[in-house]
Amino acid sequence: MTKLLLAAVFLGACACSDDRRAETGEAQPEKPALSGDVSSKKTAPAAAEDRLRCLPPAGWKVMRDRKKEAVSGIQKLELAGPRADRAPVFMYASFYGPSNPVFAGHEDFIERNSRNILGEKESDTEKFSPVKKAVLAGDEVFAFASEIKEYLNPENESGGSVVIKEKFYVRPVADGFFVLRYYAPASAYGRYLPVFEKFASSCELR
Repeated sequence: MTKLLLAAVFLGACACSDDRRAETGEAQPEKPALSGDVSSKKTAPAAAEDRLRCLPPAGWKVMRDRKKEAVSGIQKLELAGPRADRAPVFMYASFYGPSNPVFAGHEDFIERNSRNILGEKESDTEKFSPVKKAVLAGDEVFAFASEIKEYLNPENESGGSVVIKEKFYVRPVADGFFVLRYYAPASAYGRYLPVFEKFASSCELR
């Protein structure tokens, strides 16, 4: 089991179909365990076994909402990094169990996040890459990316905009599926992509 010591505090918006920009920070910062392990603890509120065994990079802020996880059937580890172009950089590791109310399965997740709400692969403000099979740390996964223009103030377009690039890895398993997601302004995407790849490769997708 991967060993590490967590930092704490913060998190706010992001991007993923139904939960796109709905992750606004009602969660509490993850408290570091005495053993330094982010994996499951018997005293955690979540009824299901903790499936998120990853090694967060040093200096990134880590947060989970275990009460919400217990209700939703979705386990989610959220990591906040440096900001760029007035926008945050995030990484996520999620496990969607069979009882989750958002996605019917990994195919549903991929279908709804690899194109826009009109079913288009490209528009004036959005571009989605083809979905391809890949190998991540020995696991077979589906990989795709997106590039979307987002307004810094959704209620006032004059507040400026930023191009957000995302990368997804989706790993189906017998009782659900894992999603590893990277979210960054285009100007910082390449800078922190190796950090995401190392983080994603550290996750035990079992």
